[in-house]
Amino acid sequence: MTTNLSRDDELQGILSDVARKRFTNSRQVNPVSNLFLTTKYAVEKQYISGAVIDESFSSTLAEINLKNAVLTDRGRNKLAQLLTQSAKEN
Repeated sequence: MTTNLSRDDELQGILSDVARKRFTNSRQVNPVSNLFLTTKYAVEKQYISGAVIDESFSSTLAEINLKNAVLTDRGRNKLAQLLTQSAKEN
């Protein structure tokens, strides 16, 4: 399924889901999917800690495990910023 979500929209969803502990197991995903790329971006920007990202899972799949992931202070601040921005747009 393709998506037209912006990176900010995707990031808001991931950060919200991590905050609510909605990831209960690992996921095999396309390594060029928005979910994977945005999750990797969130880890690189240090919005999330405790995430496991495995790009060597297979030649066509990557694995992300956010079961033990938590938002960092930066992540909580970024989520608050995204929620405020989203509320202003709606």
